[in-house]
Amino acid sequence: MNAPALTSYRLFKTASAREVAVLLAVAWFVPFAVHLAPWSGVRPLGAYLLPMFWTSFMAAYFYGPKIGALTGFFAPAVNLLVTGLPAWRFLSVMSGELVVFALITAWAVCRFPRFFLLAPIVCILTVLISTAIQVVASAGFSVAALGEPLGQAVVDGFAGLTVLSAINAVLVGFYPKAK
Repeated sequence: MNAPALTSYRLFKTASAREVAVLLAVAWFVPFAVHLAPWSGVRPLGAYLLPMFWTSFMAAYFYGPKIGALTGFFAPAVNLLVTGLPAWRFLSVMSGELVVFALITAWAVCRFPRFFLLAPIVCILTVLISTAIQVVASAGFSVAALGEPLGQAVVDGFAGLTVLSAINAVLVGFYPKAK
């Protein structure tokens, strides 16, 4: 059985300019609100809760790969301009991760429309891809060099993966996709 093309099913809505503007505003506001929460950790709270992935997931779930990727690409830049986070040195990595996340999510929604753990699994896969690229670019590939940063990313992002799981379950429950 061949993998379904993203356009072979009418799973995704067509986004109006207003809906895209709202998505980008939400993609800015959610991390902004997370960063306003009282927090005294070494790293920003967003590094643990992964709020930028929330809106990118919802955009890809409802509107497909193009709008999901657009949301993922611009959200870090808008947040950097308004809040100063993510740091400049993480901007391209974060944008790249969110674009890959949105593209894989849209594909996965077509393949497994009712699977309620797509978001956290795709997030971990995205971090694996991103980490592998960074490891190869910096020191050459080795499983040991890949394992530690990936493990740390999953441990640090556990709360965010839990939130993504909840969002995913709610969307599948209230807005199920049909094959």
